[in-house]
Amino acid sequence: MRIAIITECYLPEINGAVYHIEALRKGLIELGHEVLIVKPDANTKHHHITDGILYSPAVKLHNLYNYSVSYPRSRTRLRLLKEWNPDIIHIHHEFSQGLFALYAGRKLNIPIVYTCHSMYYDYIHYFGALQNLKAVKDFIDHGILRYTNAAKAVICASTKLEDFLKQCKVTTPIYKIPNACITTDFAEDTLNQDVIQNLKIQYAIKPDDFIACFCGRLAAEKNLSLTLEYWKYFVDGMPNAKLFIIGNGPARAELEQQAKDYGLTHSVIFTGAVLHENIKYYYHLCDAYIMTSLSENHSVSALEAIACGIPVVHLYDEENEDQYIEGVTGFAFKDSAAFNKILHNLYDKKRSAKDSKTLKEEISTAALQDNYQTMTKKIVEVYQRVLAETNRSY
Repeated sequence: MRIAIITECYLPEINGAVYHIEALRKGLIELGHEVLIVKPDANTKHHHITDGILYSPAVKLHNLYNYSVSYPRSRTRLRLLKEWNPDIIHIHHEFSQGLFALYAGRKLNIPIVYTCHSMYYDYIHYFGALQNLKAVKDFIDHGILRYTNAAKAVICASTKLEDFLKQCKVTTPIYKIPNACITTDFAEDTLNQDVIQNLKIQYAIKPDDFIACFCGRLAAEKNLSLTLEYWKYFVDGMPNAKLFIIGNGPARAELEQQAKDYGLTHSVIFTGAVLHENIKYYYHLCDAYIMTSLSENHSVSALEAIACGIPVVHLYDEENEDQYIEGVTGFAFKDSAAFNKILHNLYDKKRSAKDSKTLKEEISTAALQDNYQTMTKKIVEVYQRVLAETNRSY
């Protein structure tokens, strides 16, 4: 089968959707399928296909995480896609490249599969003064329906996203397929111990320190202000605790000021952006991954942390609970008291070498059960169903 994955961002950009796409690409190739990634690239002046990627000339949006945007319609891009002759067009974003995918699917008569990665209602705050208007939700609903109505199948990663799509009145068949990561990339035997040692020196990490982390975009929907609020109470009497906040984003300055106001400058470390291939080194230093966002949908960053053998300590989110095995890969809290208790229990296990090793092994084993290969096979089944329903073969 030949699958064209059309996306607004791809490596070296950093976000959960990118890592999901890379895991899917790897899984598809391992199963013997052919994959073409179609992406915008502000560094190219002419459309070209190199190493399985169709690069589209684009303009960089410096105020939006440095993402790039290309013109939705291009005869050259359409011609190159037609020559590549995909069986399926798989859309992963709803913006310029997504609009091109709708155009290409219609012009070339190729069935479309659409993956919805985000709960867009959680991003209404970016509309500023308009955020309380019903018109904003109507705008979101209309945008989502434009893609789902053109698709033969819709994929989402969580119950929360499935409910969101139903709220948008989506009638196209919806398939809930949880995200996964390339677990082997995060195995302990892939680590360069010199890098680990250098990080310990850089951040003055001692053997008995308790290290937690968050990795992702520093933005309002991540609710990191609550992370800092709860961390403030946890570190009171815990001078050997450190929290890595890994990543960049529009809320960074505000969060750094909050940490300063709380007197946390010695225990909270803002690392800035870290290359994806280096994130595992931070995770392997950590004892817990903390998440207080309610906008997550089977978080890929959390999955990668679990693959490294560290549990996710997360704000209770009923519609996202199936991402974790409670008490093994995840520990849910509803208030600061529960947050404190969980972290102290994890610290006690860390001090017991036997308990710490057992917990890490249990977490890593659980991570292997839902890997990228399982996810890919489920997505391939969706592709096959779409082709059968449209009387196509490959």
